[in-house]
Amino acid sequence: MPSLTINGRVLEVAQGATILEAARSAGIEIPTLCWYPKLPVAGNCRICVVSVDGQGKLVPACATKVTEGMQVATESEAAVQARRGVLQFLLARYPADHLLDGGNAKPQNVFEAYVVRYGVRPVPARQRLLGLRRGDERPGDPMISHDMSRCILCTRCVRACEDIQVVGVLDVAYRGEHAQIVVGADGDPDKAGCTWCGECVRVCPTDAIYEVLPRQRLAGREAAVAADPVVQSVCPYCGVGCRIELHVENNWILKVDSPSIEGETPNQGSTCVKGRFGYDFVQHRDRLTAPLIRKGWVKRQGRWVWEGPSGPERRSGPWQTIEGEGQQPKPKAPPRATGKRLKDLPLLERLAADIRDRAATPPQWYEPFREATWEEALELVAQELNRLHQEHGSDAVAVFQSAKCSNEENYLLQRLFRAWFGTNNVDHCTRLCHSTSVSAMQAALNTAAASGSMREVEEASDVIFIAGANTTETHPVFGAAIKRAQRRGAFLIVADPRRIELARRADLHLQMQPGTDVALFNAMLNHILASGLEDRDFIARRTKNFEAVRRAVAPYTPERAQAITGVPAGLIRQAAERYARGPNTSTIWAMGLTQHLTGHDMVTALLNLILATGMIGRWGAAMMPVRGQNNVQGASDMGAIPFVYPDYQPVSDPAAREKFARVWGVEPERMSLKPGLKVTEMSRPGSPIRALYIMGENPIISDPDIAHAEAWFQSIDFLAVQDLFLTETARYADVVLPGASFAEKTGTYVNTERRIQLAHQAITPPGQAKADWQIIVELSNRIGLPTTFRSPEEVMEEIRRVAPSWAGVTYARLEGAGLQYPVPSENHPGTPFLFADRFPTEDGRATFHPVEYTDPAELPDEEYPFVMSTGRQLYHWHTGTMTRRSTGLDAREPTAIVEMHPDDAAELGVSDGDLVRLTSRRNSVITSVRLSDRVARRQVFVPFHFREAAANLLTSPVLEPHAKMAALKVCAVRIEPAQVPAAV
Repeated sequence: MPSLTINGRVLEVAQGATILEAARSAGIEIPTLCWYPKLPVAGNCRICVVSVDGQGKLVPACATKVTEGMQVATESEAAVQARRGVLQFLLARYPADHLLDGGNAKPQNVFEAYVVRYGVRPVPARQRLLGLRRGDERPGDPMISHDMSRCILCTRCVRACEDIQVVGVLDVAYRGEHAQIVVGADGDPDKAGCTWCGECVRVCPTDAIYEVLPRQRLAGREAAVAADPVVQSVCPYCGVGCRIELHVENNWILKVDSPSIEGETPNQGSTCVKGRFGYDFVQHRDRLTAPLIRKGWVKRQGRWVWEGPSGPERRSGPWQTIEGEGQQPKPKAPPRATGKRLKDLPLLERLAADIRDRAATPPQWYEPFREATWEEALELVAQELNRLHQEHGSDAVAVFQSAKCSNEENYLLQRLFRAWFGTNNVDHCTRLCHSTSVSAMQAALNTAAASGSMREVEEASDVIFIAGANTTETHPVFGAAIKRAQRRGAFLIVADPRRIELARRADLHLQMQPGTDVALFNAMLNHILASGLEDRDFIARRTKNFEAVRRAVAPYTPERAQAITGVPAGLIRQAAERYARGPNTSTIWAMGLTQHLTGHDMVTALLNLILATGMIGRWGAAMMPVRGQNNVQGASDMGAIPFVYPDYQPVSDPAAREKFARVWGVEPERMSLKPGLKVTEMSRPGSPIRALYIMGENPIISDPDIAHAEAWFQSIDFLAVQDLFLTETARYADVVLPGASFAEKTGTYVNTERRIQLAHQAITPPGQAKADWQIIVELSNRIGLPTTFRSPEEVMEEIRRVAPSWAGVTYARLEGAGLQYPVPSENHPGTPFLFADRFPTEDGRATFHPVEYTDPAELPDEEYPFVMSTGRQLYHWHTGTMTRRSTGLDAREPTAIVEMHPDDAAELGVSDGDLVRLTSRRNSVITSVRLSDRVARRQVFVPFHFREAAANLLTSPVLEPHAKMAALKVCAVRIEPAQVPAAV
């Protein structure tokens, strides 16, 4: 390791490090403009010049490698003078008059701070030889706008868009004094493929590219955004787990930024459009600010009694059912996500659509409720849960927990229901995303977590195999990392029925028929074995039951798989060989693989492929089921599933029951040894559930066959919902408890790579709303289970006692990048990847399980000739409760759509934006056409975020036999023009 001296300090640095890297590692500041973390070195601004070896020689610190014994002065006279010259030159076309006459006390951005720091006085604009660059003449956007008169052509934005996001929307056009940053060929970011990730906003040192909402909120305010308090948090959306910073002013989230941490954070400073601009739902006017009790509940002689209507009228309200809304006319959708409905309006008029001025919850939804005190609401919940438990037993009570809430909150809620009510009817939304991954991985590996990390996929994988994961839309920051890995040289194979972005970029796209993945994976393994490419040593040392799989895949030749999947046999062979030869192949999958009647078998077949080639247990060969929600991994880790306690300790194990009963202060016999019902079983005919408690989930939109699910929720004896908004599910509740958003409470979350991260409270909840952990503590005490925690950190201390994988986790250790579990002790550094030596089974070996291909639950026919698949869009998330209350996100995708191939649309006589009726064997909805060649002929895609055209009205109630997963990815439908007038 070479050593150098910087400003008199002797430092040792890594071989090949630059002077700038050496200085930053030691906390020594050197000014930069064109340089930025993770960007390739440009070295064109020269503000980072430093003196070397005491000779007055100036070199750019960003581009000069350290040599042994180098002597560096960062603030020499020569360096300072050079920087002043650079700044004076850049000020020649910059609007800096506000820095004159004392204004330099308040620089507005990084560039101006350097101008002030080095005492450079701007020339008044009227005295300059060159005029300012043109500002932005295009209509504004609800999220990002431009003032290019402030641009200094550092090209950070251009390089960030190209090299970090791998999108390439921005470029430098023209030459000399006419040079400027342009968007695409014609200035239209939509045509150029912009994803509104905000990377350009993050890296711009002059605020020439800026976020709209903070500018509006800062109108008339003199202080800079940087002066506001900044609180470290974790993005509340997908399972990537991006570290973010919340800028706060007067209990208001002013904006979201991301720390430029170059270490282990999952995002390393980047965010996607939802993470950077989708935060304003927190302060939407729809937020619940007080408990609500359904009218009809009255207190008589110290007890609550229902005196309202009985039968179906008990839970009715002045609203249409989801089924009814599905039949109504809709606004026509724009051809793509342009948000152009806003672009013809003046800026301030557009911003009237801001969160402070519009509501997503219809006012009449509140009519069946009255505001209540916390005393009343908690008393009623406690009374009815206890009553129904006493009258009907433990099987009659259930809880639906939340992948959006913290680990501490999920731990407390399952603790309450298991310890007090003795029920294992405990589940959360993993049932509808990765439950088949869990069942298959438990069977093969005795674990259900990702083996590796996103960073190793980017940096070390030679081959990346993606099955059923639209990563650039559902997990955009990870999607960008995959694109960077491919640019580095990784070979990308995508198995997906749709031509998603990564499929277009892939070296091989295996475009199979929906639901035929088992045949594809079996055929790949068949060819690997026929070619002798299996890892025989790994199979012999680390696995068992391989011969059964060898026999099972023998009939699945690539030619047979071609007949089933539609993928040419030659492509199957090529993909198999590339996968097996690696040398390091990472395997990534998501809901395109799991949400099937045969989802367990699909994941099992993929695990057989991983194990047979030994592509697991080393850096660069990651196994990653990519999680859909921000804490779906953590909720599972905390026991929010019906068959395990926290840290996956079986509820059927008497020793585990004894352990948890002792810690929770109850008799073991009070707790059941019987696994509970899964969410998809709770609302089925004949369900024993009489009382249901829901925290932060909206099953009336997310459950399959919504019409039947909604009818069940109307019939239940007692329903309590704890949430931010009066959701489609909460409107049927007896009691609604106002919880807190991610920004209003402290707690921990686990991302898709097992990384536990700490998020701090930034603002206080609105009105009487409370942090969810506080609600659960108060409810537990009122119900009868003594619960004395005074903070989430105290809850974590109990989690450490009962979860061996978390024994070394403390809040102090989680600051910054967090820890990847297992963390068995306080001196353990965390576990970047798993299974290097053994699997967590009794004998340390993984088990192969043979699987056979079977057809999907339903197939198209003459009456229902199309196959419909459901999923997410880039600008929305889950059931839309958050993103549809975010101004910018909702403006990008305001309307429900069905994605349809242009040739199919032409046959039906419909065009972009026209309304059509989709009808399945269960129901129908009216929605708007979006033409797209991403879907194959006779296949359509419907996002499930929109209540008014709910995709799950159409999907099948048939459940996968192992994990009780719904078959959401294959649904036969017919499509016809909708004979109704479009709503204005």
